Amino acid sequence: MYEKFFGLKSRPFDLTPDPRFMFMTPQHSRAVANVKFALMNRDSFVIITGEIGIGKTTIVNTVLAELGSDYVTAKITHTTLTEIELLQALLSAFGMPNYSKKKVLLLDTLRDFFLTKHREGKHVVIIVDEAQNLSPAALEELRLLSCIDTSDRRIVSIVLTGQRGLDDMIDAPSMRQLRQRARLRQRLEALNEEETRDYIRHRLEVSGGDIETLFTDEAIAEVHRLAFGIPRLINTLCDTAMMGCFVEEQSQVTLEAIDNAARELRWRWLEERDEEKRRSAARPAGRQALASLTVYRNGQLEDEVEICNFPFVIGRSSANDLVILEKEISRRHALIDCIGGIFVIEDLNSKNGIQVNGNRRTRALLRPGDVIGFGQVDVAFHAATDANGRALPPEGDSGFAATVAQESEEHNPDDTGELPSKRFA
Repeated sequence: MYEKFFGLKSRPFDLTPDPRFMFMTPQHSRAVANVKFALMNRDSFVIITGEIGIGKTTIVNTVLAELGSDYVTAKITHTTLTEIELLQALLSAFGMPNYSKKKVLLLDTLRDFFLTKHREGKHVVIIVDEAQNLSPAALEELRLLSCIDTSDRRIVSIVLTGQRGLDDMIDAPSMRQLRQRARLRQRLEALNEEETRDYIRHRLEVSGGDIETLFTDEAIAEVHRLAFGIPRLINTLCDTAMMGCFVEEQSQVTLEAIDNAARELRWRWLEERDEEKRRSAARPAGRQALASLTVYRNGQLEDEVEICNFPFVIGRSSANDLVILEKEISRRHALIDCIGGIFVIEDLNSKNGIQVNGNRRTRALLRPGDVIGFGQVDVAFHAATDANGRALPPEGDSGFAATVAQESEEHNPDDTGELPSKRFA
């Protein structure tokens, strides 16, 4: 709809798969080469993981297009199946629907099909998308199918694509035999800001547009921040923003246009950020900082943040009080709180956890000078405390002092620095 307004030949951010818009980062190119080699080598299992919309399916489709007609493929996309239903779905995908519940019959039919294709000089490839939803029994059934070999070569390869949960499933002790048959396991990471810019530029150029004319630098940075470097989210956000600019007769996508598009999409993390802004505006002016954080990335000073209110949440999402754009950081990673004048930190069930002074902790007391570790990022904690290590109240805040007096006897941290159990019971 907006193509003519922007002087474009087509919609650059349409979600419909189109090979013209294929964009390969170095990691995507490596993944294509690795998967192609694995299938040409007749490997039993290929496992590709990554966030939704990162390009896993695109990689598999690119490889299959390059391999040609010597490969017979079946793709399973609905994966909440029992092992019997999985076998039935495979037969249906190969064009031989069979809804018998007799497992032996289903297996014999599949085995005969594999051997027939092998005699015809073809290799069978089974692609299972969203494989993190498979039950352990269904995964084991796939492993057993991969064991159908001839005396001289493997005749079936299985490609599993899925989200982070698939890695956890494959790493389970019960999946040891499957892991041994998987020579290629590759994880796709989100695009960094430079790759996001290149991705937007590529799609605009294919459509006959120019990134410098159509997008401001601030808008591109905001797209990367809000979409977390996920291509599908980038497409959705940019397409919605361009439609909004078309309606407003605005010839360039700006920072404001991107934020308006995110609100129109009702992206939850932006709504949470807006709510936090509204709460901040309602706070009394001049509220004294109770603590502060100094952020270092790879030893280099990156940011300094004051803490005026608790709890104070740290994570990758823009809705947090401290936003750290680092792949090891979860969207809501940890929070800092002040309980009866005692500062504490709690891990919010993050994937990679936190370290306090180099020790992995789930929750712990915080003292001035403590360093909280988040992967490549270190955050130094600073606070004014009294002789007992409790936070000093803001000037004129008698209520805070009363709380300290009331709760002081209830908080008796031991020498390990663990958090008193009252709050987290």
